[in-house]
Amino acid sequence: MAKSYVPCSNLKTAGLVVAVVELFLCALAVYGLFRNFHLFGSNYFIWFLLGIISVFIILIAIALFVYAIKSENARWLIPHLSAQIFLVIFLILVAVIVAILMLFGAYRGIRNLLGVSNYYMSDDSTFLLGIMIIVIYLLVALLEIFFLYIVYRLYKHLCHYESIDNENRVNWQVVNDFPKDNKHGSVAMGDQYPYGDERRNDANNGQRYL
Repeated sequence: MAKSYVPCSNLKTAGLVVAVVELFLCALAVYGLFRNFHLFGSNYFIWFLLGIISVFIILIAIALFVYAIKSENARWLIPHLSAQIFLVIFLILVAVIVAILMLFGAYRGIRNLLGVSNYYMSDDSTFLLGIMIIVIYLLVALLEIFFLYIVYRLYKHLCHYESIDNENRVNWQVVNDFPKDNKHGSVAMGDQYPYGDERRNDANNGQRYL
């Protein structure tokens, strides 16, 4: 069965779309972090700091991702792929933990997980917050899995083109310089050319007889 290939230009465009969407998600995450910090106060500071550091790392990965697309260098895609895999695992893990806590009615555990244990919140509000976290985190995880597939395909394409380019460099020969082998002939290989020096010698001998 023949393999179906997606043009590399289409994958590059899709990669840029991925970068733009991820920048938008980072902006939403920063907004949420500042809003929660303003709402919950100093008790949320550790989670706020961890969130800002995480967003900063993701922004670096996105910058390297865009650079990899522009330079067509597959190695610069590895940090973004690693960040995506870690993010997907983290989102799914948090969603599963929240679902287990909700299943056993441990609403205080959910508030502790979110870093708002000292903030008054009813169990009903915590339940709705848990449902919202599960839905949002799973949707973002599914979106990142789709993005991960696109980035991985782009990585394979760039690796393929780099291998072709390296093969062309190895087989590259100087123009007008034929290889010294039996197929093309060479004086160094013991071949003789009757239309070279011998032809000039015959011409000189002919003029001498005249």
